[in-house]
Amino acid sequence: MTTPVMSQTYETETGAVVEIHVPDLGVLNSVGPAERTRILEQYVREELGRVLGILPDEVDTTGRPMGCLGIGSISGIELQYRMEGRLGVDLNLQRLLLANSAQELIDCLAGQFGPDAADHRRGAPVPA
Repeated sequence: MTTPVMSQTYETETGAVVEIHVPDLGVLNSVGPAERTRILEQYVREELGRVLGILPDEVDTTGRPMGCLGIGSISGIELQYRMEGRLGVDLNLQRLLLANSAQELIDCLAGQFGPDAADHRRGAPVPA
């Protein structure tokens, strides 16, 4: 059985091709919280942009809940699968879908990296 390969690019509704930059896990675990959040914000914008068919810079990370962005159960499962697989973290689907903003998702992911994040890595429950 082969593992499906996830595309590293996507095309927006306007025809622009966008590359998704998967963060290096070693870097995420070694940088400080502000840099970690910046790196993950770019990655989350790219993944959300892929699902929504828009450029990453057009993703509203602070002003709207995930549902209002257009993230429903199917796209939420896809995001969960991609982020868990690429980042090696646990991501609670309900938390993803009910997040008040994409920034809340970014903060959740950022908390799973760095020296103080051992309790949040794969296999440990993610607080709801």
